[in-house]
Parts: sequence; C-alpha cells; structure tokens
Amino acid sequence: MNWEAIGAIGQVAGAMAVFATLLYLAIQIRRTNELSRFSATKEIMNQFNDLNRMVVSDSELRQLLQKNTALSADEQERIYNFAMMFCNIWASIQTAYDNGQVDEAFFAAGMKDVQIEIDRWPNFRSSIRRWLSNYPELAHYEIFQPALKTSGKA
Repeated sequence: MNWEAIGAIGQVAGAMAVFATLLYLAIQIRRTNELSRFSATKEIMNQFNDLNRMVVSDSELRQLLQKNTALSADEQERIYNFAMMFCNIWASIQTAYDNGQVDEAFFAAGMKDVQIEIDRWPNFRSSIRRWLSNYPELAHYEIFQPALKTSGKA
C-alpha cells in the first residue's frame, strides 16, 4: 500500500469522524431545545398555579373579583395589581412563543386564557387595559388582543 492510499483512507476516516461529531451535536442541540421549551412551559404553568392558589386561598380576593357593582379606589388598585400579575405571565407567554420556547398550542391556550379571565371577572378588562396603557410598548402583543376588543365575549 502506498502513502497516497493511506492518506486517502485517513481523509475518509476524518470526514466520517467529523460527520459523526456533527450528528451527535445536532442531537444534543435538539434535546437541549426540547428541555428549554419544557422548562419555559413549566415555569409559566407554575406562575399560573401561584395565582390560582391566591384565588383559592383568599376569599376576599374572590369576592372582589366577582363584584359587579362600582369599586372603591382601593378595590380598583387591588384588582389592578392582581391583573398586573396575569399580564406579566401573558407577556411571558408571548415572548416565549416569539422566541420558539413554547409551541403554538400553548400560545393559543394563553390567548384563550386572556379571554376566559376577562369573561370570568367583571372588572378585569379595565385593569388589563390600564396595564396596557401603562406599558404601551406591549399593547401590540397578539396575546392581549382579546383585552382590546370592545365586547366581553369572543
């Protein structure tokens, strides 16, 4: 066997090693991306769980959220701050979706949640609109479109 044949075999072996390494890296990147998407989804769900825990454990908050009559300034502020927590989560969903960290189905569920919460609590829409007026740079987010509609039902 001559040196040219040995060199050619070495080049083929080197190319195969590079290909195997690239394949391995592609698999690892895919797994890392899947884990990142799962972590983002789980973190957002944990934030929703925290808010739901507040509603379950605080009867005054529940009564306030269900109130159909005029609100005092203090009540308006309390609902606004509660709505602000929801808006922060919804903005996180939009950002995660825009960056490919959550899938389209999760994003669609987030948009649906905006509508559900608006329909669920009488004074919620105005608090969300107030939050959006305070943060107009986020008002264009698709997830907030249900809050910007004029009617309560979609």
